[in-house]
Amino acid sequence: MKLKFLFVVMAVLQLSVWGILLGFGIDTRTTVFYVVEGLTLLNVVFLIFFYSRLMRPIDSLANGLDLLKAQDWNTRLRPVGQPDVDRIVDTFNDMLERLKQQRIRYEERTHFIDLLIHAAPIGVVILDYSGHEALVNPAAQAMVGQSAGLETFLGGLALGETADFNTASGDTLRCSCHSFIDRGVEHRFYLMENISNSIAAAERAAYEKVIRIIAHEVNNTVAGLTSAFDTVIPSLSQPEMAEDIRAVLQSCMERSASLGGFISRFADVVKIPQPILSPVKLNGFVERTRPFLQSIGSMKSVPVNFELSAPDVAVMIDEALMEQAVVNIVKNAVESIASHCREGEGEVLVATRCEGRKAILEVRDNGGGISAEKSRKLFTPFYTDKPLGQGIGLLFVRDVLRRHHARFTLATSEADGLTRFTVELSRPS
Repeated sequence: MKLKFLFVVMAVLQLSVWGILLGFGIDTRTTVFYVVEGLTLLNVVFLIFFYSRLMRPIDSLANGLDLLKAQDWNTRLRPVGQPDVDRIVDTFNDMLERLKQQRIRYEERTHFIDLLIHAAPIGVVILDYSGHEALVNPAAQAMVGQSAGLETFLGGLALGETADFNTASGDTLRCSCHSFIDRGVEHRFYLMENISNSIAAAERAAYEKVIRIIAHEVNNTVAGLTSAFDTVIPSLSQPEMAEDIRAVLQSCMERSASLGGFISRFADVVKIPQPILSPVKLNGFVERTRPFLQSIGSMKSVPVNFELSAPDVAVMIDEALMEQAVVNIVKNAVESIASHCREGEGEVLVATRCEGRKAILEVRDNGGGISAEKSRKLFTPFYTDKPLGQGIGLLFVRDVLRRHHARFTLATSEADGLTRFTVELSRPS
């Protein structure tokens, strides 16, 4: 029940009592009558004064509560001239000012954090109380959009756990799961950092050292063996030399040469020069490599077909380096078809297309495909699933494309079962 209503009830009761007393004494017109009449008038004046001094300040405070409810931090209450009430008004106004300053600081910090998250190079994904995405910054959108299976991978992370995820483009993402409390409710969030450059630098430094040591030792040995064979070779034609000895020496000489070539191929991986970029017509580049790419397929009875876009747009590439990368990509596709398809069932398609300002080079095949487990190891140094593979083909391709600042992916589509190596090349500005 409101205080104003109680005040009205009290006033009505008091005036009713004074009215009854006046009614009983109105005929006598005695001194008591005039006293009661004066007291009645005085009571009315006091009630009016009491209402102005108490009820109006209460109304003012009630308006202040309405301001709090409406979150109006700029309006202030005016003093009413009553010391006790004015103390409450001053305290209330001071509280409003503090709330306003806290609100301003909160909004400034929130705005700063939003800008920081938006501009951060690491991916940030914040979930709401029901586990749905409440905030995904641009870096995270790019990582999730280009990495099939990343969302499932993030959902499997336990709180406080950190794990690495390898994408189809050869990148390594370090993902971690954390939480914070907001309004008494725990919210999880994920941080994703692309650590490919640091890992690649560490890997490169490690395998460069290993390859150089191995190449040094093997080349010294091969040089000695070659010199010895050169000395023995003239005697191979003598009739008294047994046929089996000649065969053994010939085999050793060929094996020595093969070993030297094997080590040279490893050494070439650490000698990739920086690309010298120049504008090159993409379709023209593919056409120039067509005969050699088709010869790679013909050796395994696998057709290599072409589908070139119109118009022929220019891209910024080092033609010699890019040609070696494309040769390795097509060679892998041909070998996949030869290993998993019967003759006449496989096909490699080299295609170009334009998507706005993007120039795309794609090599597509219907071979054995790439499993999820295998896709995480594809660009790992020296990893291969081929019996005689060396694990340097994709390593070479990755380094060449990264030096071109090209975005690329290698994955098998669940929709059509085709494996696509897609390369997005830069166009002249």
